[in-house]
Amino acid sequence: MNTPRSLLCPLHALLLPIVLGGGLLRADVPRDVDCSSAELLPQTVVAYAEASGLGLAIETLLNHPLRQRIESLPAYNEVAKSGSLEKLQLGITAFEASMGKPWQEAIDTVTDGGITFAVDSSSQGVAILIKSSDVDMLERLRGFLLALRQMQQGKLSAVEQGEYRGFTAYALSKELKLAILDHWMLITNKSELGKSIIDQYLDRKNDSLHSSETFSIAMKQRDAQGGESALVSAYVDIATLRSAGVPKALYNEKVDNLAAEVILGGVLANLRHTSFATATLRLNNTGIRLRLSSPHQRDWDPPREYFFGEDQLAVAPSLLEVENRLFAISAHRDLSQMWLRSGDLLTDKANDGIAKADTQLSTFFSGRDFGEDILGALESDVQIVGKAQDFSDMLPRPAIQLPAFAFQFRMKAPEETQPELRRVFQSFIGFLNVTGAMNGQPQLDLGMETLGDAKLVTATYVPSRDQRDSIIAPINFNFSPSIAFAGERIIFSSSTDLARELVAQPTSVSGEREEYNTAVLFNASTLKQILNANQSQLVANNMLEKGHDKKAAEAEIGLLLELVGMFKDAKADLDVTDQELQLGIRLNVDGE
Repeated sequence: MNTPRSLLCPLHALLLPIVLGGGLLRADVPRDVDCSSAELLPQTVVAYAEASGLGLAIETLLNHPLRQRIESLPAYNEVAKSGSLEKLQLGITAFEASMGKPWQEAIDTVTDGGITFAVDSSSQGVAILIKSSDVDMLERLRGFLLALRQMQQGKLSAVEQGEYRGFTAYALSKELKLAILDHWMLITNKSELGKSIIDQYLDRKNDSLHSSETFSIAMKQRDAQGGESALVSAYVDIATLRSAGVPKALYNEKVDNLAAEVILGGVLANLRHTSFATATLRLNNTGIRLRLSSPHQRDWDPPREYFFGEDQLAVAPSLLEVENRLFAISAHRDLSQMWLRSGDLLTDKANDGIAKADTQLSTFFSGRDFGEDILGALESDVQIVGKAQDFSDMLPRPAIQLPAFAFQFRMKAPEETQPELRRVFQSFIGFLNVTGAMNGQPQLDLGMETLGDAKLVTATYVPSRDQRDSIIAPINFNFSPSIAFAGERIIFSSSTDLARELVAQPTSVSGEREEYNTAVLFNASTLKQILNANQSQLVANNMLEKGHDKKAAEAEIGLLLELVGMFKDAKADLDVTDQELQLGIRLNVDGE
């Protein structure tokens, strides 16, 4: 894109005096002085992140197969027509004029020693350190940043400066200060923190972050996992943050949300004791990988043994595999112990809700204790799966087509548990029919099936005469609640078809067991399939909620579908050993 010369002249007038004069203001520091950012930062740093290979990451993004798909989107063309891309290009042109190189090459050179971001607890300050092998490029970057500062002020005036131990500090804003320390650029919002970094650069006292025992252990742990080669690696001093109560909610002994306890109770238990956490981020053509890690000890488990396993570190069963799978979750959770020990895990308010639910559930289960007798009859393997439903050959067809989902457990004593839960399920369907009739809802018809050695109790909504051939039936017709028994397995499913598919699997555990405490998978391709099936309904809702006309609503929903289609899946796993807790997150893109 050609940029008018008249637009560049004012910016050049600001850039050239600063860039050309920058070399005269730099302190005379020996060129053989070299160190890491951790050696410059104080021990009081509580959060530290360093990025390396930024140029390669930019090249990966610019050359990614998804780029052409993004640029072909109508929304991208609308942004281009709005002039936003022209403004961006003008900024890039000005940056290249200041740096004297194409912007990619300039960024690669000016950051080839890495970028560090740090938060200091003592000064309550933030520091950014940029290391480059080319001092001249750092000076040019300084000139560009100061020119931007003058443009924001709307006047050409001297930049506020200050001196400290032979180094000149420049004001980027009322709070931010910038200084060049030979091959380093320092940006900070606290003068006290900036001075301490300069002192350490010149004096090299043995009280830096690098000399911290906790930080050293954390870096060894990171390097052992190959984190040294990651695009971004980070460290957080959990012990110091916990002592300061930041953020307080993460370190409470009890939580006020039952779902949060089931999903993250073990992680919260770890945060109450661990000294630090590390993170690594990787980027390539296939997607993004994030891994979080922290020390772990078995004596930190109480009172959450239900999460980790009492006798040994338990692992989750494998993820269930079904056709058109939307999501799958597998975890080790002793739900009976969690329910019975809720007083040790949940706040008083949350426990009041548990007590009320326990009373109602005990009544529903004919006086049997829900925590001890019902949940206690199940093993600690929890498997959940969801899938897209196919309504193409089905009538009545719901107007809004929802995915089916199912829970699978293993029974400790199938011969005792099966009759009881079958009767409870039948009573539950009867209850739904009574309450549904009072509210004008369709009724459920009970049925029984046998598939090999498996037995199913099914329930199907009965359509009224005017609904039998409907393609805009009520949302109820997404559901055909079923319970299935196959050997030691018990399956609670929102759909009879999904229950049949699960009982047809040859073993009680699908595939080999994962070496994780918790594993989660979400398929974007199936999500797009579900959204496509509901596209007309989504367009109608968009018109009602946002006031768009049909064309604008279709464009917005179409963009949503295109964006979802750019991803393959997302995966997460929680791994616990006697020494470490690790959480891995992977987002995979569709580059085809």
